Amino acid sequence: MTKLTKLSSALAMAFALTAGSFYVPASLAETAAQQQQRIQERKDRRSQVVTERTGRSLSRAIDLYNEDKAQEALQVLLETRTSSDFDRAFVDRLIGQLYVGIDNAKAIDYLQRAARPDILSFTDQSSTLENIGNLLIQEGHYEQAVEAYRKWMHFTGEQRHDIYFRIAGAYLQMEQYDNAVQPIDRALALSDEPRENYYQAKLSALYGAQRIPEATRVLEQMVTLFPDSAQWWFYLGNTYQMQEDFQKSLSALRVANILGYLETRTHFQMFGQTFANNEMSFKAAKTFEDKMKAGVIPESRQILMAIASNYQAAREYAKAAEFYGRAGQLDNDAEAFRRQGEAYLAIQRYRNAITAFNRAIELNVDNPARVHMSLTSAHFYLEQYPQALAAVQQARRDSSLARQARSWEDYIREKAKQKGVNL
Repeated sequence: MTKLTKLSSALAMAFALTAGSFYVPASLAETAAQQQQRIQERKDRRSQVVTERTGRSLSRAIDLYNEDKAQEALQVLLETRTSSDFDRAFVDRLIGQLYVGIDNAKAIDYLQRAARPDILSFTDQSSTLENIGNLLIQEGHYEQAVEAYRKWMHFTGEQRHDIYFRIAGAYLQMEQYDNAVQPIDRALALSDEPRENYYQAKLSALYGAQRIPEATRVLEQMVTLFPDSAQWWFYLGNTYQMQEDFQKSLSALRVANILGYLETRTHFQMFGQTFANNEMSFKAAKTFEDKMKAGVIPESRQILMAIASNYQAAREYAKAAEFYGRAGQLDNDAEAFRRQGEAYLAIQRYRNAITAFNRAIELNVDNPARVHMSLTSAHFYLEQYPQALAAVQQARRDSSLARQARSWEDYIREKAKQKGVNL
């Protein structure tokens, strides 16, 4: 029977997986001592051996298996007729193991048959229950996997961190995020070392459950425990931002940038936006501009407008006008040209402003009356009174601007008269 033992162990090792489970205590009526006694009785129960007839079939199967004839070995086991419940359970367990990777549904079925009477040795029964859970996880039967792991834990009385991790994974797959938190906490508590994938699972559960403050605290632990993992710094900055804690978000992203962890377009777009959220508009614009020039952030209307608007907020109107103009040229964007005109107007570059406003009007800008009002100012300060008058008369067509336009018109006529310009 030594070869049989070797086959049994080899087959069990072949499909041992990293899966997990959820501990459910025994009945409330059962004391801890009673439960421990029951488990000890299972461990101490007398080992059984298969009958001679079954043993002969198993020997044939072992020989075939050792000759790399797994299918033939499986066929021998399937044809084996047994005369006792123990023999049947033992053979079914080996059949189930051989079906793994060939037909997992049959593997699960035979392993469940083997475990149902609870007459295998403690070690074989324990590994069978665990393997059922592993296969159910593989096949996507997550609720059944939870139940299988529960049976394993109740049978053995053991609590293992990897089992808890697997059950947390099953809950995550079912999108039962709150249910995943307790088992992953147990996995973390039982683990002999910090395991990054365990923390990641907890983070996924808390994100999924929209428990963002708790997720933030987990990330604060993760950047300390796993400082070389770049993504956790970025996620930490993101979770702070989700809670509108912009100062902490910026601090986290600055550390990530110093460490060289910010690399992608998404990283630097958030970094720049975090500067903007902290009213550091110049740094926001410069970050976007530098990374666009470096090719990290592709040039697009969105990024050009972001650069321009942040330069405008920083009162860098010439730079704002430059990037508004580039955005406008990129896609014949009337709104970008309108904003370019306003930026030029702010630094008294009236001729440039007029060019930009006229381009916006040509491109059918929204609310053209507002643009005509801006044109009025530009022409007026250049003492181009006829053009200013024509622009303000266009603006008067909009009832919301009529009163303002009439005041401007009177003012233009008065100034033109003073300058000897006949309107």
